[in-house]
Amino acid sequence: MPARKKSRKVRKFKAVEFKLTVQQKKRVDAFCKKHKTTPVTMYKMAIQAFLSKNGYGTLPKLHTHDISANQMSIFDVVEEP
Repeated sequence: MPARKKSRKVRKFKAVEFKLTVQQKKRVDAFCKKHKTTPVTMYKMAIQAFLSKNGYGTLPKLHTHDISANQMSIFDVVEEP
């Protein structure tokens, strides 16, 4: 009996609308032509860069355990011969 294929997780997308001035649209088109990309890809890259710069695109920071001054280290017990 063949093994069952694992089903893929469905990716959900949300529609976003915003308006650009004529000058902004010209700048976007010029950028996309120079870098050989599409406007949608450029918007997604810009949003991702903005979010990662402001801390929303990274993984949550793990809590680091602070070692108090009174806690001993294993290296304190082991002595050099």
